[in-house]
Amino acid sequence: MPQATRCPHCGKPLQIPDDTVGKPVRCPLCKQVFAVRAAPPGSKTANGVATPSAERSALRAPRSPTECPACGAKLLAGASTCLDCGYLLPAEGAALEAEGTPNLCPNPACGVANPPEERFCQRCASPLPTAPGTMLHGRYRIEALLAIGGFAAVYVATDTQQGNRPVAVKDMICTDPQEFAIRLNFFQREAEILRLLAHLPVVPRLYDFVHQGQSAFLIMEYIRGQDLLKVMEKTGNKPFPLDRVVEWGKSICDVLTHMHSQSPPLVHRDIKPDNIMLLEDQCSIKLIDFGTARDVGRSQKTRLAAKTRVYTEGYAPPEQIVGKPEPRSDLFALAGTLYHLATGRSPEGFYTARELQTQLNGAPNSIAADQRWLFELIEINLAEDVNDRYFSCREIKADLERRRLTQEVSCPKCKSANPVRQPYCRQCAVALTELMPDCNHCGTPNRMGSRCCIYCGNRLG
Repeated sequence: MPQATRCPHCGKPLQIPDDTVGKPVRCPLCKQVFAVRAAPPGSKTANGVATPSAERSALRAPRSPTECPACGAKLLAGASTCLDCGYLLPAEGAALEAEGTPNLCPNPACGVANPPEERFCQRCASPLPTAPGTMLHGRYRIEALLAIGGFAAVYVATDTQQGNRPVAVKDMICTDPQEFAIRLNFFQREAEILRLLAHLPVVPRLYDFVHQGQSAFLIMEYIRGQDLLKVMEKTGNKPFPLDRVVEWGKSICDVLTHMHSQSPPLVHRDIKPDNIMLLEDQCSIKLIDFGTARDVGRSQKTRLAAKTRVYTEGYAPPEQIVGKPEPRSDLFALAGTLYHLATGRSPEGFYTARELQTQLNGAPNSIAADQRWLFELIEINLAEDVNDRYFSCREIKADLERRRLTQEVSCPKCKSANPVRQPYCRQCAVALTELMPDCNHCGTPNRMGSRCCIYCGNRLG
C-alpha cells in the first residue's frame, strides 16, 4: 500500500510504495534524489499503514483558495485564473503549495504571473527570465533582469570569484536545438568583436564567454546608466546640447572606423539612441549591442549576396533594408542618430534628408547659423544613394572636429582645388580617393566616388 511523504528539497507531496522505505527516490518535480525514511509512529489509517497526521493532511483534497497567491487579489469561487494578474491557479484537486515570487511574463501583451519554476509562460509560451539568486557556471549569481527579447535576456549579476564584482550577463534564448548552432555563432561573433574593440573606452569590456550544452552566456561590464532614447523620453524628447552630441558622434566614429578597417569590413547595422548608454556622469557614453554586426564578405559573390535583414526603421538605408549593407550603411544610421539627439525627433530615413535640404535652402533663420554645418553633414549622410554620402567615418569625425564641412581638396600632383569626394583631379586626372570594391561586371577596381566603372561603364554601388 502506498505511503505518503514529501520531497525534502521542494516539498512536493508524494506517494511511494512501502518497499521503497530506506531507498533513494528521485522527485518527479525537482529531480533531486533523497532517501525515504520510515514513517514515525502515528495514527493508523483504515488499512493499518502508519501515516503521520502532517503527511495525511498533505493528501487531503485542497480547499479552493480565496486569494491569489501571486498578487493577493480576491478570487471568485471556482476561479482558475486571477483576473488581476492572470496567475494560473493549480487544477482542481492539485495541492496548492507554498511558492516563491511568481515569474511575470515579460511579453507586454501577456503579463501573466507564472509559478517561479516555469521557464516558459503558460499562456503565451514566451521565455521567462531566470529567477534571482540562480548561480550560472558556479560563479555568476543572477540579481535582476535588465531586458529580455526574442533572442537574449540581459541580467545584472554578481561575479562571486572577483570580489562580488557586478557584471552584465547576456543569456542566449533558444528553444529549438536545430537553431542553437546558428544563434551560438552570432554569440561567438559578438564576443570576438568585443575583444577586438576592447581598447576603445566607449565599448563595454567582455569578461567571459560561457558555453555549456544548450546554453551560452556573455559576461560583460555592467554599465550603470540608461540608453539615450529613455533619457529623451523622460525629458519630453528634449534635444541634447549640440556640443555634447558632437562629442558623442566623434566617439562613435572611432568605433565604426575600427570596425570598417577590418578585412573584410565589419558593419554594426544598428546604430541608434537605444544602443547608446549614458553613464551616471551624464556625459560619457557606451555603445552596446554588437550582436547584429557582421562582415560584408571577402569575395565579390558574398558581397553581392543578400544577408539577414537586420535594421531599425528610420535609421537604416535602402541597401540595408534589402539585405545588402556596407560600411556606408553605418554612416546613414549615425547621421539619423545625430539628428535624433540634436532635435529630439525620430528620423524618417532619407525623407528626413529631403526635409533638411528644404530647410537649409529656405529661410535663413530656419536653422541657427552656428548649427547649419551639422545639419548639412547629417543631410549628406542620410542620402538615399550610397554614393552621395561620405566615404568613411574618418571624414565625418574630421568635420565634427573642425565644426565645418570640407568643401575642397588639393590635388597632390598639380595642387589644383577639386570638390571633395571627387575620384579624379579635374586638371591632371590623378586619383584623389581610395580604391573601392571591384566592378561587379568586369572585375576591375575603381576609385571611391565613381558612379560608373571607367573601364566598362557598369553602374557602381
